[in-house]
Amino acid sequence: MERKLAAILATDIVGFAGLVSRDESGTLEKLERLSRDVIGMQVEANRGRVFKSTGDGFLAEFSSTQEAVNCAFGIQSILALEALRSKTDDHLLLRIGVSMGDVVVQGDDLLGEGVNTAARLEAMAEPGGIAVSSEVMSQIRDKIDLPLEDCGHKRLKSTDAPIHVFMTRSKTGGTGGFLDFDENELATTLIKGGCLCGSIRFEVNAPAISTGYCHCRCCQKFSGSAVNAWTAFPASAVRFLDKEPSYFASSPIAKRGFCSECGTSLTYKLFQPKETAFLVLHTSSLDEPENYPPAVHSGMESKLPWFDIMDDLPRTRSADSRVLQEAWSSVGLPDPESWGPWAKTPEVF
Repeated sequence: MERKLAAILATDIVGFAGLVSRDESGTLEKLERLSRDVIGMQVEANRGRVFKSTGDGFLAEFSSTQEAVNCAFGIQSILALEALRSKTDDHLLLRIGVSMGDVVVQGDDLLGEGVNTAARLEAMAEPGGIAVSSEVMSQIRDKIDLPLEDCGHKRLKSTDAPIHVFMTRSKTGGTGGFLDFDENELATTLIKGGCLCGSIRFEVNAPAISTGYCHCRCCQKFSGSAVNAWTAFPASAVRFLDKEPSYFASSPIAKRGFCSECGTSLTYKLFQPKETAFLVLHTSSLDEPENYPPAVHSGMESKLPWFDIMDDLPRTRSADSRVLQEAWSSVGLPDPESWGPWAKTPEVF
């Protein structure tokens, strides 16, 4: 029996049965979009994996608590903004719980106390809110700007062991959630960037999903640097203006974009086992890169011994990424020792 430590995120739709009874087809369409365009994209961009769907709920695993909480915040932010812009009361409202604990691996599924705790935390969260365990709180304190209130020890059922819970609180005391957007945030603010010579320019009309440093050998080779800073956005929100980047396959699972005139490294996107809904842009290609500080170090197996960034951000290896595990396995290379830029000769797309 394989066991491991994992950060688990659990979601559930508030009042789902009532929504279905009032508008079955409309609610199921919203659920499908939620699964694909919100939860799926946020989980993948934070290097996690959805391992179970419970109808109106989802369970996902992450290699770091910070990425799990970033994902939870991203999901709730998107839904809150969409609800405010729609000016209707028929939007989907989620509760989210995040735990860190021991899990049992059974094929693609995960079981055990870590999963059970995340589900109990989700049930304790306010509609539109997030609840985390004290173990999670200790790892994200002062690293994520999330208003979590110490709610003491709680039990969902009398038979449950008490959990020390930290949760967001609604600003209105109702079901409005903990987020507070003003009119400026409702307006579309374009994020701009481009290559060194200026022949390729792009605009992004949605907030960033996740940020980080990557030390992997592919990024080192592509960027010509010891480390590459990256920022992920919804792919549908990125628009290249006059000219598209040139693309090549840097490995059997991903393609990268660059300027064919000045050589600037611009983009990264997985296309195995499917094309992801998010696009990674090199942070240095943004016009205001200072606004997108990295939140995690990845690819630490290839970190150069003479280069160090002295911070306390989570540090993970490529093999820890659930997204990369799935992608490399889909092309017949499940062993991390076989991953990298020389797994297959790059070819131009």
